[in-house]
Amino acid sequence: MFRGRMNQIPGKYRHSDAFNQIDNHRKSVILIKNAGLIISAGPKILKRGQYAMLRCAWESFLSRMLHSCHKEHQTIEKMGKEANVLTRLKKFRLLAGIAGLSASLSFPVFAQDIFSVSGVHVDESAETAAAARDQALAIGQRKAFEEVVARLTLPEDRAGIGSPSQADINNMVRDFGVSNEKTSSVRYIADMTVRFKETELRNYLRFRDIPFAELQSKPVIVVPVYHSGGYTSLWDDPNPWRDIWSRNFASGGLVPVKAPIGDLQDIGTVSAEQAENGAVERLNELARRYGANVAVVASASVSGETGSETVDVTATRYDTGGAPQVFGVTETTQSGESLNDTLIRAAKGVQDQLSAGWKRANLINYGTGGQLMVFIPITGLDDWARIEDRIVGLPVVRASRVVAMSRREVQISMDYVGSIDQFRTALAQQNLSLSQMGELWFIQPAGSDRLQSLSIGG
Repeated sequence: MFRGRMNQIPGKYRHSDAFNQIDNHRKSVILIKNAGLIISAGPKILKRGQYAMLRCAWESFLSRMLHSCHKEHQTIEKMGKEANVLTRLKKFRLLAGIAGLSASLSFPVFAQDIFSVSGVHVDESAETAAAARDQALAIGQRKAFEEVVARLTLPEDRAGIGSPSQADINNMVRDFGVSNEKTSSVRYIADMTVRFKETELRNYLRFRDIPFAELQSKPVIVVPVYHSGGYTSLWDDPNPWRDIWSRNFASGGLVPVKAPIGDLQDIGTVSAEQAENGAVERLNELARRYGANVAVVASASVSGETGSETVDVTATRYDTGGAPQVFGVTETTQSGESLNDTLIRAAKGVQDQLSAGWKRANLINYGTGGQLMVFIPITGLDDWARIEDRIVGLPVVRASRVVAMSRREVQISMDYVGSIDQFRTALAQQNLSLSQMGELWFIQPAGSDRLQSLSIGG
């Protein structure tokens, strides 16, 4: 029905046909670019979140066009279809931009694509510059593979992975980029960013029976309290412990970590003493400010002489509604290291333990799963598009299909992998709650109570 760049409005639309066209296996896909609105035919696979937002925008566009078409049809015929379309496209791009901004403020923002690895440093020499470059790029891709596997799996499970061939790695790499290139006649230096193909990487692990997790949690806020020589600091300077968390660990992995900026609002929310004494309400308030539902008080104590310091970290995790969890990390400054190096390793140890705990709870068993018929109360098409976007992008959702839709609710059939609890946890990371009443299942935004107004089938 739609081909190439849209330069005219069809003379007549049937409402049902228009919406069937959109939902018919995504046969009509809208790509919003700076140049305008482009409609292309044929099935396409969009990145996470794109389909729902584009569908919503397209439906809104059609609704406006359908509403005004019967009033303006004669005018369109007289003035020319192309001019009218261009006028509407300008308005549409503005509305699409507003919708995108609203979505970015409403949706949880994760740190990064978990299948993308950045900052891979390579430095290789060979007989020629070309050989050095080829060698460096191959080594960089292997390093990136090892990092992304470490991100998804537990240490005890990685022994079965083995060492993949370069051909295997090449098959799993989607693309890569380089920066900070330096070359000589025999040497190549660069920093690489490598993106992996999700399906191929999953298949590689599944074929070797390696359990893995790919659900990314909401951000965790780390409260870095520093003890050294009788001095205690959280917000005051110097606090090298806070500086390290701010610079080095603001993003990455399945458990994105944020460090507070330490402005007046943070200072007024919680003190070092209150944090270490477990002032839960104040810690929860700090976490909410940064879009997190977990606060980790990481108290680092430095002892020993310069050059051989010992850093003892006691970390206490405060989940909303859960019991505190305590764990520890100890690192000692090695020969040739600075105290800063030791603090970095200690921070990495804390982050590794946070990630390991999350992965153990969310390892996906692709041999299990099921199907649910779910009712979702909505306030309108825009609201449904936002909810759908969050659901479709979940790694535990194998497939979903709209069964019925009204102005007030949507009924969808969902195929999921893993357990119901894992499905519920995955939804919670997108600020959605899963509940059951009798034999019926419901999804609604967390903290809302839309079920009271839900009329099944109404």
